[in-house]
Amino acid sequence: MNCDMDHIPTFGLMGLMLHRMMNRARSMYQEFDLNRSQASVLFSLHQKKSMSQKELAVQLNMTPPSITSTIQKMERSGYISRKPDQSDQRIMRLELTGKGESCIRTVKMITDQMEEMLFRGMSAEEKILFRRFLMQINDNLAEDQNERGKHTEIN
Repeated sequence: MNCDMDHIPTFGLMGLMLHRMMNRARSMYQEFDLNRSQASVLFSLHQKKSMSQKELAVQLNMTPPSITSTIQKMERSGYISRKPDQSDQRIMRLELTGKGESCIRTVKMITDQMEEMLFRGMSAEEKILFRRFLMQINDNLAEDQNERGKHTEIN
């Protein structure tokens, strides 16, 4: 498919880039029997050490059925375990197992490779500016989502 990239709307260009990026990441993660959602769970639990399923779903912006399915697969594969919360036995805390901890090194390696490929030819300043733009876009989307939620609750 040949098209004039200069005439694609920015939103369309972002979609095209995201599609290509996700296809590349998917192929890299498949080598290690992981998908993108599972890799995100590994990263989150590695950073926080322990989270409830609800906290993890909020952080990753995943629906309850999606996070449940992902967690069950990862638990069966031996990447994560569930333990009762010390202060509230009704809450189950998710933690990485030894296998999950060793796998995070692979996930970080893949992430580093992806970032190196994505930002090839960009200066450090351009990378910082791009990251700032992405954070602003994310904040705008989160604010819009919150505003739509408020309107939904009122109606």
